Amino acid sequence: LKPRWLELLGSGRSRNALGALSGGRGSAAMAADGKKTARQLADEEESDSDASEVPLEPVRRDTIPSAVDHFLGQLLEALKKRAIPELHKLYEDTYNKLTSDLYSNKKWPQADAVKEQVSDEPLFLILYKELYYRHIYARLSVSLEDRRGSWENYCKLLDLIISDLESGELSMLLPAQWLWDMTDEFVYHYQTFCMMRGKAIKAQKENDVAFFRDNPDVWKTTTVLTYLHRLVRASKVESYLSDKTSGSGGPFSCETTRLLGYFSLMQLLRVHSLLGDYHLAMRTIQRIDMQEEVPLFCKIPACHVTLYYYMGFAYLMMRRYADAIRTFSEILVFLSKTSGVNHMSYQFDAMSKKQDQMYALMLIALALSPRQIDESLEKTIRDKHGEKQARLRGGEELCFEELFSYACPKFVSAAPPDYEANETFNANEAHQRQLHLFLQEMRQQQLLPRIGAYMKLYTAITTSKLAQLCDMDTDALRDQLMCVMHKTSQKVRSVGAPLDGEPSHCSEVEFYLDGDMVHINAQRIERDHGEVFLEQILKFQDLLKKMERG
Repeated sequence: LKPRWLELLGSGRSRNALGALSGGRGSAAMAADGKKTARQLADEEESDSDASEVPLEPVRRDTIPSAVDHFLGQLLEALKKRAIPELHKLYEDTYNKLTSDLYSNKKWPQADAVKEQVSDEPLFLILYKELYYRHIYARLSVSLEDRRGSWENYCKLLDLIISDLESGELSMLLPAQWLWDMTDEFVYHYQTFCMMRGKAIKAQKENDVAFFRDNPDVWKTTTVLTYLHRLVRASKVESYLSDKTSGSGGPFSCETTRLLGYFSLMQLLRVHSLLGDYHLAMRTIQRIDMQEEVPLFCKIPACHVTLYYYMGFAYLMMRRYADAIRTFSEILVFLSKTSGVNHMSYQFDAMSKKQDQMYALMLIALALSPRQIDESLEKTIRDKHGEKQARLRGGEELCFEELFSYACPKFVSAAPPDYEANETFNANEAHQRQLHLFLQEMRQQQLLPRIGAYMKLYTAITTSKLAQLCDMDTDALRDQLMCVMHKTSQKVRSVGAPLDGEPSHCSEVEFYLDGDMVHINAQRIERDHGEVFLEQILKFQDLLKKMERG
């Protein structure tokens, strides 16, 4: 039977990839750039064979080394056999090694060369182009044509996937890491396109502005969101997450279907966060399986980090500092106990940076809502970020701004700019808008740690004396005390969906006003002795396991 993807994209043929596997072909021939006719190629080959003749103009060709030819042949065969373990090994090991050895500072062969010398099967070429453009974005300078090419290729790929999901029969099965990288890179290309467009308009590059004006549909925000929503809807992953036992087919039986929808939910969380809509971002993951013993996001470390980073940042911007601190603490403790992603993966550096960014965001949250955290995290903060922590506790606005600008997502504007108003265009408007909102909130709480520090010294104090200690008048102190009561009342989640939670006072100091007297209860809740012993036992068990493995 003819596979469905051949019916959708047209019949394909394999030329010499399988011959390379069987040893029938030694090394790959030189590739044409796709713009010459067959007659011209034959003439060039005759010219090359005659050593006495020198071509008038050098002809640019892509050479496919034998190792790459062999890899592409194996990839094609594994795709046909739908062999996920083989695809995983080729993708995670062989592809990264070849990239490091042969293409660390140049492009992989053009798709036209691969089509000519390996295979012209449409699905194989689409997936090859996905790897080709991803390599350019990760290691090289990206041109406008590369950006348009990656967009057109993603449209073909996602249209095919969505059509397959709606019909109930997938044309391809891919390993989980490749599926994650594919969806993650889709949003990354969109994000970098928006940022590059803003910089080009600010620099008044006429050719680039003309490109953006003539190609309004390339990486359009609404189209990007539509693709992600269609993937979620076609995969029926939300039905699966609501009840994993009552359904059949689709996400209930096919891991590729399940993960495509699941990873699309993560990318919706990310896109809405980039656009500054934190409540909607959290609503997209309301059915996420966080209460499971082994949630789906644990399959891919990068997915785990992405979920907790954007979820924690959304909590921070929604003034739910206790939830933000708990979220960052959980993922940072997890990362300290694991090796993370493949060191050869293009995402390794990005993962390391995300870890540093989450420490910075947790420092901000702790400065605005002090509380106890894991001992290992406290030690890391003391050793690596002690100076910043002291500046934050002192209420230094510049330090808040620096850390926020370093650790926040790279925000984008949902709509394209007005190309006719270059003089008034602000490329950093999206970032400045979110920074302004954050600093506005921070200024309202700037004096709260100082007031709390003095109140801890007393069980009762007059407002006039407390105002004198804080260097402000009595009326201003009353305003600040009301601010303390309001700002320390937060919604705190213990179980349920990310937006769930109960109102709770999250201040280290509890107090109430009675006329001119402030009555204070600064008693800290002591941890149960059994809980402390259990925590230490678990740490020693983890240490013993590591020693046994070593």
